[in-house]
Amino acid sequence: MRPQALLLALALPGCGRVDWFPPERWMRAAFNGWDMWATEAVRPYETPMPPVPEGTVPFGGTADAANGFGSWEQALALFEALPADHERWGDLAATRDVLGTQAYARHCDHCHGPNGDGRVIVGESFSPRIPDLGAPAVQEKDDATLWARVRAGGGNMIPLADTLTPLDTLLAIHHVRSLAGAPGVPFFAPKDTEPLE
Repeated sequence: MRPQALLLALALPGCGRVDWFPPERWMRAAFNGWDMWATEAVRPYETPMPPVPEGTVPFGGTADAANGFGSWEQALALFEALPADHERWGDLAATRDVLGTQAYARHCDHCHGPNGDGRVIVGESFSPRIPDLGAPAVQEKDDATLWARVRAGGGNMIPLADTLTPLDTLLAIHHVRSLAGAPGVPFFAPKDTEPLE
C-alpha cells in the first residue's frame, strides 16, 4: 500500500463523515494519544456517586414518613408562617411574590417558560406538549392538586420532590397563579419559522 493511501485511510475516521467506533478510538490513541472517552469531561462520570450517609435529610427536608415526598400540610404551614422581609421587599405579599418568582425561575422556567406557556426550547421538545400554566385547565385546579402533581410528577412532568422543598413548591405555585391569562409567546418569531419561498 502506498504511504498516501495509508494516510488517507487513517484520516478518514477523523473527518466526521465515517463512524468507525471503536476502531477510530484505537487509531487515535495509537497515533496521537487522544481519545475522547479518556478526557476529564467523561472520566468523572465513570465513578458511581458516593452513598448518602444514613440519617441525613435533604436541606429543607423533603421526605415525610406518610407519603415519602413531603406533606401538603407542612408546606402550607411554612407558607403561612413565612416572615415578611420588610427591608428588601416590603410586606408579606411582596415577599411571597419575590420568593415565588425566584422558585419558579430556578426550577420551572426552563421547561414552562417565563409566561408558563411552554414556548421555550425544552418545553417545545415535549410530545405531547406540556400544558399552558396560564390556561383555565391548570388555573382552576386547587393549590393542593398542583402541589401534589409537582411533587409526584405524572405525564411529562418529572417528580420534583427531591429537588424542591415543600415550601419552594408552594411558592412556585404561588407564582403560577400570577400567570393566569398570560399571552403565549413563541420561542421563535413567526418570521423565523415561515417556509422559504
